[in-house]
Amino acid sequence: MDRMDDKGVELDGLWKEYREACPDPEGSPGFVPGLWQRIEARRVANLSIFRRLAQVCVAATVALTVLMGVVLIPRIEKALVYNATYVDVLAADHPTTYVEILTGDIR
Repeated sequence: MDRMDDKGVELDGLWKEYREACPDPEGSPGFVPGLWQRIEARRVANLSIFRRLAQVCVAATVALTVLMGVVLIPRIEKALVYNATYVDVLAADHPTTYVEILTGDIR
């Protein structure tokens, strides 16, 4: 039993040293508001990174859209391929007249 008592005394001394080295923080009226301020500061810092990234992506999308609207769409509309309808293209490839179709004299 004497050995167990020595261990208990040794453990009590260890706990006493621990309490002296790491005292309990005193609760002050500004503890919780200060804690929330630190939490909000970290949260705002993280959100500002994502907000900045989103703003850059939106700006790049707007610039690309304007570029497409100003440069690419007028070029596509001016292309000769898109000025004719499907029927016009077929008529150009097969020059037959209405009379030839009715008489059945299509070559």
